[in-house]
Amino acid sequence: MIEVHGLYKSFGDKEVLKDINARFETGKTSLIIGASGSGKSTLTRCLVGLIDPNEGHVLYDGRDFLLMGTKERKRIRKEIGFLFQHSALFDFMTVEENVRFPLDMLTNMSKKEKDNRVAFVLERVELSHAHKLHPSELSGGMKKRVGIARAISPKPRYLFCDEPNSGLDPQTSIVIDSLIQEITHENDITTLVITHDMNSVIEIGEQIFFIHKGELWWEGTQHEILKTDNKELLSFVDASGFLTNKKG
Repeated sequence: MIEVHGLYKSFGDKEVLKDINARFETGKTSLIIGASGSGKSTLTRCLVGLIDPNEGHVLYDGRDFLLMGTKERKRIRKEIGFLFQHSALFDFMTVEENVRFPLDMLTNMSKKEKDNRVAFVLERVELSHAHKLHPSELSGGMKKRVGIARAISPKPRYLFCDEPNSGLDPQTSIVIDSLIQEITHENDITTLVITHDMNSVIEIGEQIFFIHKGELWWEGTQHEILKTDNKELLSFVDASGFLTNKKG
């Protein structure tokens, strides 16, 4: 579980986050949504320590990340997996080498243990045939699946996904969403997904956090979001074209 208490962040005179309080539960897919510039990316950076807030607390299973020294923060970061927006695979490495990379960097596994783990996670994302391929030989959806395999290879307790469906067709997006949710449930991970994709919100939004002008404006589930009378949230949903497409 990740808990956020009284989080504020300003850049100069501009207040970007205002008193954010949230609890992201273990074993659930938590989606952070909001318009561009709403503060969701800043919130994520505060959660993983890329920037420090002006005030507040971030607790990883009760451990206050913001009160920790450098060494303690490194321990927490070893428990975090990242799925980047554009996959961020190393072009000069094979699929197998990309997935092995965090194991080499973050673990003390033996070569055999690493080999077994790489084989396991690639099989889990249905890429057992792709070990020796390079990113240039992969489709967009395959790259995302390699990104997921790499993110979960060190067995993280927390998983951050930044726009996982960016650039994907709707059918492939459904596959990626389902995979993220399945892996979250199977491994009891605390998963945070930053997204603009309303289809993802409706399909896997077990917890949804809507950030509006730096504030946590609404919180609920995929079942509750379509029943909301929150005017700012409705405006965001409508702007995505989701309601229009559903009516059509």
